[in-house]
Amino acid sequence: MVSAAKKVQPSVVHSPLLHHPWFAGSDEGMTLHRYFDDQFVQRFVQEAMSNRLTATRAQGWYNGDRFGRKDLPTLRLPMHQTFYTVCCEVSCDAASAAGKPAFDPQRISSAGFVIRRRGASGAVQRWMVNEGQALGWQSGAIPSQEPDDYRRFLNHKLVQPQYPEPGYSGEESYPLHPLLIRSKQPNNNDSRSRTLLWGYLPLGGSYRANNNSSNNSSNNTNQAPAEATNALRQELIWPFGERNLHSWIKQDNRPAFRGHATTALYELLELLLIRYRIFEQDADNGELRRQLAEIHFYPQLLANPPTPLDPYAVPPVATRGQNLLSWIETSRDALLEWLSNIAIAKTTLASSPLPSSTLNSNGSVASTSLRNDDLFITEQQAQRLRDTLLLRGGRAMVVMEEGLAMPRFGQGDDDTFFVVPFVRWQDECGCEQIHWGQQGSIDFRVVSPFDPEAQRPRAVILPGLNDIKRGAAKGVTLVVPKSIAELLRKIKPDMKMEQGGPGNPTGLCWNFSLSIPVVTICAFVLLMIVMNLLNLIFRWLPWAFLALPRLCGKLLSENK
Repeated sequence: MVSAAKKVQPSVVHSPLLHHPWFAGSDEGMTLHRYFDDQFVQRFVQEAMSNRLTATRAQGWYNGDRFGRKDLPTLRLPMHQTFYTVCCEVSCDAASAAGKPAFDPQRISSAGFVIRRRGASGAVQRWMVNEGQALGWQSGAIPSQEPDDYRRFLNHKLVQPQYPEPGYSGEESYPLHPLLIRSKQPNNNDSRSRTLLWGYLPLGGSYRANNNSSNNSSNNTNQAPAEATNALRQELIWPFGERNLHSWIKQDNRPAFRGHATTALYELLELLLIRYRIFEQDADNGELRRQLAEIHFYPQLLANPPTPLDPYAVPPVATRGQNLLSWIETSRDALLEWLSNIAIAKTTLASSPLPSSTLNSNGSVASTSLRNDDLFITEQQAQRLRDTLLLRGGRAMVVMEEGLAMPRFGQGDDDTFFVVPFVRWQDECGCEQIHWGQQGSIDFRVVSPFDPEAQRPRAVILPGLNDIKRGAAKGVTLVVPKSIAELLRKIKPDMKMEQGGPGNPTGLCWNFSLSIPVVTICAFVLLMIVMNLLNLIFRWLPWAFLALPRLCGKLLSENK
């Protein structure tokens, strides 16, 4: 008779303990290790196996890499050709004469770590994810539980297993890998087994701000913050904004007088056409378009009576002309050119009347003339238009930020980070348990992508003259539609760059291919032109450009 399997006694099964590695101080928790090449995995494992790992504070970069704010070490990004690994030790909670023995890697189901943010006040935030989509940093109580919501519910038998598994929800975590090694004791040559947990520290990530602006147009989340609202009020001059605010006077009734626009109307047209593209049927422009359709042009009033008429008097309704929205839609191209000429000081408001275009039945411009009438607006219309523009500006700001990817690691006062490990293991009942490290890593900051102190040199080898001469156009290919190809092929490729080319007689699209060596040289020439322009204005060349002689290596000597 076969005896039943002997049940493992609870006293025999020990729990794991996560703590600092034996080569680091007790105040470090997880250690950080920096590498300058993409072979950091092999290098870390080799250093661990040969007992060459050191504490974070004993590494040169701990004090050397402090960019911007100097209070904490600053970690570079992968774009700076810099990579970091984190490391901690996992031991059994059973004490022995030699210390805590190594925890058996075979009993580890999985392990990982999380990156948390510590504010200036000491409050800690977690990076939360819902169905694979990042929600960003969130405050609140931090429970010592399984970070994966689905895994936690499954372990507690609150949900049934799902195949495939749902998207990840919970605090975002990254894997740690067990590594069993032999290490020497600090005071003698004896060695013992130790279990390290190590992993790659990612320093990227972003989240998209969600203001629910698309769910309810009347929701308060569509409103910009108070400071932004105040700025929007001051963006336009009175009567379309509150800059130069004053009591209503009759001259305010005429934003355009005798065909010439005031500064207020110029700013309004620039906002409507360039930012909001009011001529498009956008749902966000609906109320704004309706109000613009109620504002009309009126012809000049002739002074036939003995007493001259007030030029700013309210015009008779019977003389009402084209409304403002219709004029913008029909004269869009002429208006954009008018705005551009004034912006570059090619003309002035006083010398350039408003243009007015008429369209053919197919929508093309038939003719363009200059206006000589008045645009009339009442005080009530101006008030409603100011309120609508304020709402439209807030809406545009919210919609823009709603889809904007916000970086995970900022450089503000509150942007300090640390790493906390955890390990999953099977208890005596075969149930999965989780144990969190009681101490995280040292606090650190993350550098800005364009911080000049954090940059590392990159070599871009320019092509030799032989490469340019023999290189066929097999590099970048531009797919050009028929309309642009017609214009490009009309250009005669000589020093004068004048028309005289064959054009596009076939009426087909074209592929224009460029040689990579030529593109590289052109980029270098353009870079030098821009740098010299900056040097003329700011005298930046001594800081931005450094020329050092060097010996030609094999690669360079072959490209003479």
